[in-house]
Amino acid sequence: MSSKIRNWKIDEERALQAEIRARLEVPHRRAREIIRRGGVQIAGKVVLDPGYRPKIGDPVIVNPEPMKIRTALRKSFAEEMKILHKDRHIMVVHKPAGMLTVPTDEDEQEICLLGEISRQLRKEGNKRPALFVVQRLDRYTSGILAIARTTDARDHLKQQLKNRKVERRYLAISQGRSKLDEGVCRLPLFEDPRSMKMRLARKGEQGKEAVTRWKMLELRGEHSIIEAHLETGRRNQIRVHLAAVGLPIIGDSRYGVSSPWISRPALHAETLSFSHPITMQDLSFQVPLPQDIAQAWDAIQPS
Repeated sequence: MSSKIRNWKIDEERALQAEIRARLEVPHRRAREIIRRGGVQIAGKVVLDPGYRPKIGDPVIVNPEPMKIRTALRKSFAEEMKILHKDRHIMVVHKPAGMLTVPTDEDEQEICLLGEISRQLRKEGNKRPALFVVQRLDRYTSGILAIARTTDARDHLKQQLKNRKVERRYLAISQGRSKLDEGVCRLPLFEDPRSMKMRLARKGEQGKEAVTRWKMLELRGEHSIIEAHLETGRRNQIRVHLAAVGLPIIGDSRYGVSSPWISRPALHAETLSFSHPITMQDLSFQVPLPQDIAQAWDAIQPS
C-alpha cells in the first residue's frame, strides 16, 4: 500500500465530502475531486457520491492522488453492472445507479450502459455488435432492462411494450401518507419545453397517456416502501405520478423530496418479465434492492 494512502474509522456523522475535507485538510473542491475520481473506499467499496453519509465506525481508505474520473467511473460501474441473460437475440442487464442507458446529445463520449456492453462484447470477439435499446432507465434509477441484439427481437419487444405485455415492477421509498394503500394513477404527462421536465398535463395541452399502478408494501411513520408497475413507459413517469398522489420519492430533488439518507431518487427497477421475442419462452428476472436504498430504509425509524 502506498505511503500516501490514509485510513481511519468514521467517528462523526457528516457528508463524505466534509469528512475528507476535514481529515485531509484540503478545500471542499479538492475533497469532491478525490471522491469523484474513486479515491475513497468505505467498508471496502469505492464511493463516488460526495454527499454519501457513512455510518459511525465505517472503515475509510483514501488515496489522495486517485485515477482519472473516467477510469474511476468505469471501474465502479463494472463492479455493479451485471449481464443476467445473453443469447443471440437479446440481453438482460442490471444497470447501476448513476449510469446513463445511452449517451446524451451533449456528450456522446459519456460512459453509458450501451457503450459498456458494446465494449465488453468487442472484447469477446464481436467486432461490430448490434445493440438496440427498447426501454430506458433514468440515470439515477438502478435495475433491470432488456436490450435487443437483432432488428426482429427489437420489433417484437417493442410490440410487447405497446401491448402492455411486459411486466415492470419497481420499488421506491416515498414520503407522505395516503388514504389508500394502493391505486392507479392515469394522469397524462407533458414535457415542458423550457425546463425539459416532465409534469402533469394542464388543460389544453396535448399530454401523453401515462398509467402507473402502485401499492404500499410497508409503512414506517411518514415513509413507505411503494411497489409500482408501469403500464406505459413515459420518461420520469413513476417519479411524477407518485409525487402527484402525495407519495414523492425521497432523494429526488427534481420531482420528489430531499433526504438525509440517500442522495439519489430511491427508485429501483426490481423485476422484469416478458416473452422471449423469438422463442416466446416466458422470462422473468429480479435483482434485490441496491445497498444505498436498503440502508436508507434501515435508517428510517418506525414512529
